[in-house]
Amino acid sequence: MTLDVNQMYLGTAYYPEHWPRERWDIDVAMMADAGLQVVRIAELAWTTLQPEADLFQFNWVDEFLDVAAAKGLSVILGTPTESCPPWIWRNHPEVVATDEFHRIHGGRGRYCYNNRFLQAKIERLVGRMAERYGHDERVTGWQIDNELRGVRCFCQQCQSDFRDWLRARYGSLEALNKAWGTVFWSQQYSTWEEVDLPSADQLTRSTSQILDHSRFASESAVRHLARQARIIRQHTNHQFITHNSMGAYTGVDLTDMVRHLDFMGWDSYPSVNSENFDTCLAHDLIRGLGPEPYWMLEQKNGYFNGGDYNWAIEPGIVRLWTYQDIARGANGVMYYRWRSNRFNVEQNQNGILRQDGTPRRAYAEVQQVARELATIGPTLAKTRVVSHVGLIFSYDQVWAMQARQQYPALNYLTEVAMYHRAITELGLTADIIAPTHPLSSYPMVVAPVLSLVNDEILRNLQHYVREGGHLILTTQTGIKGWSNVVHDTRWPSPLGELVGMEVEEFDAPDASVANQVTYGHDTFVVDGWMEVLTPTTAQVVATYRQKFYAGMGAITRNAYGSGSVTYVGVVHNRDLVKAVLRDTWGHPLPARPTGIFVTTRQSEEARFTFYINMQGHAAAINVEAPGQNVLSGAAVQDRIELEPWDLAIVQESMT
Repeated sequence: MTLDVNQMYLGTAYYPEHWPRERWDIDVAMMADAGLQVVRIAELAWTTLQPEADLFQFNWVDEFLDVAAAKGLSVILGTPTESCPPWIWRNHPEVVATDEFHRIHGGRGRYCYNNRFLQAKIERLVGRMAERYGHDERVTGWQIDNELRGVRCFCQQCQSDFRDWLRARYGSLEALNKAWGTVFWSQQYSTWEEVDLPSADQLTRSTSQILDHSRFASESAVRHLARQARIIRQHTNHQFITHNSMGAYTGVDLTDMVRHLDFMGWDSYPSVNSENFDTCLAHDLIRGLGPEPYWMLEQKNGYFNGGDYNWAIEPGIVRLWTYQDIARGANGVMYYRWRSNRFNVEQNQNGILRQDGTPRRAYAEVQQVARELATIGPTLAKTRVVSHVGLIFSYDQVWAMQARQQYPALNYLTEVAMYHRAITELGLTADIIAPTHPLSSYPMVVAPVLSLVNDEILRNLQHYVREGGHLILTTQTGIKGWSNVVHDTRWPSPLGELVGMEVEEFDAPDASVANQVTYGHDTFVVDGWMEVLTPTTAQVVATYRQKFYAGMGAITRNAYGSGSVTYVGVVHNRDLVKAVLRDTWGHPLPARPTGIFVTTRQSEEARFTFYINMQGHAAAINVEAPGQNVLSGAAVQDRIELEPWDLAIVQESMT
C-alpha cells in the first residue's frame, strides 16, 4: 500500500519471530479489529533473516506479508542492523565499539559504524531485502536501523577515519593547530600521526578535539543510515524511508540525518507522573525538522521497564498520548508494542495485549481513536501545526558544553528546556530549529546560551532582525568560534553590533548566593550565572539590586534594522523569562490553566485546536475561538470543561 499523505495512520510493532506461526492470523485479525492499518516488523530480526553468512531466510517475511495483506494491513520493514548477530561479532569482535580505555565495550547498538567488514555485511543484507521487497505493494515503507546512537568508538579504524575527517575539515595541520589552540600546554602537533582520538590514555585532551570527535561520531551514524537509504532507493520509487529517533537524544544531529529520509520518526515513552513538558519539547524538536509531518514510530501504551518504578497507566491516557502526537504534528502513530514481551531485558514490557495474548485496556482506547479518526482523519491529515516561536537548538552547542562544562549552574539543555516550558505555558507553540534554519516566518525567535556562532549563523540572525524579527539571546552568546575556542574580542564578540552592549563581567557564585533583578514593576530572584551588561546602543531594561554591580544592566534591548534584540544576562527564573517573552511578543496572551496543553493545526480548509488535559482532575479553559468539538459533536462557545486525562478538539469556522 502506497502511503496516502492525506490520511492519518495507526499501527503497531509486531515480532512474528517471537510467536508461533498459528498465532499470526489471530494477532493480525485483532489488529484489524482494533482499527490499525500498519504494522512494523523485522527491525531486530537480523539472525532470523540471515542465520549464517551465506544463508538468507525471507520466507517467513513473505508469509507474514500475506497474512497482513489479507486483513488490509500494510507493513513497514525495518532494517535489522541494530542487532548484530553472534555469527558476526563472535568471529569478528572488532565490529563491537572500542571505548576510551581501548577495551571492546559492547551493549545495545554499540558497534563501530566505521568497521569496513560490518559495513559490507550490512550493505549485503539491506541490498537483498531491498531487491526482494522494494516493489512489493504489501510494503508501504522502510525504517532504517533502530534508535541510532552517536557511538564514540576509539578503534584503529575510527582513528584513521577521524584523521581523514580532520584533514578534509581543516585542510592542513597548521590550520588544525590554530583552530584547536594546541599551543595551550605545548600540545602542538608536528605530524598527522600525532593527532589522536580523545581517548583516556592521553596526557591532555583538548575541548576542541572532544567537540570534533562528537561531530565525527554523529556523522558516522548518519553515514551508516545514508548508506542503507541509498541502497533502498535503488530498488523502490514508491515506499517511504524513515527512522525512529529517540526524540530529544543529543548523540546524533537529526538535522543532518533527516536529509536522507522522507520524514523523521521518533519513539515516545512518557512517564505517567511527568509534567509533560519534556515530551512536548521532543515533539517540537522533531516537527522542527519538517516540512513533512513526522510519525510516532513507537508510542508507549502501557508499562515500561526502563526505570526503577513502573506506574500503572491511567485510563484514557493512551488515547490522550495519541492525540498529543497528532496535535503536535504527527500523521502516523505506531504503538509499541502489540504484545508484551517474554524475553530478556524487556520482560513485562508494555503491550496492547498481555503476554498471554489477551487485550489490555489500551486495546479499547486504540479502537476508540481509530473510530474517531475515521471521521476527522482525512481533513486533519492535511493540516499543519501553527507555530508562533522559533526556539534555536544546536547539537554543536550541546557537544561543546559536554566537552567542558565549567560551571554546573549553567547548563545548555536545562536553559533550552526552561525557555521551551515558558513558551508553552504562555500558550504559544515553538518549533525547535537549527541556528541556520530560515527564521522569517516566526514573529519571535529565542536562542538560549548560543555560545558557538559561526559566520552563517551570524548572518542568519542579523538578517532576521534587520527584516523586522524579534530575537531573544541569553548568557554566553557568541563567546566562542566554531572550534570551541573563546574569541579575542569583548563578549558577545561578533554579535556586539547586533545586541548593542558588552559584557562587563560575570558572576557565577555557588548555590547559596543569589541576587535580585528589577524588570518593569517586579523583582525577581536570580542565581547561578549573572552577567553585568554595559550598553553601547541598547537600552537597559532590567538592573541588579544587590552586590557591587547593583544598578547595572541585567537585561538589555536593542533596536537593529526593523527589529529588536533582547539579551537576558541571567538564568534560572522562569517567571522572569515569561515576563520577557510577553513583552517581546507584544500582544495580549490569555491565561492558561496549569496542565492543559493547547495546540492548533490548520490548512486552507480547516482549523483544529486541541485542548489536552494532562492531569488527573477535571479542569476548564477558555477557548481561542468558538466551533464544534469534533470528538463529541457538541457546540463550543467561550469555555470548555475537560475531564481528567481527556481532551477536546474544536474545529473552528473558517468563514
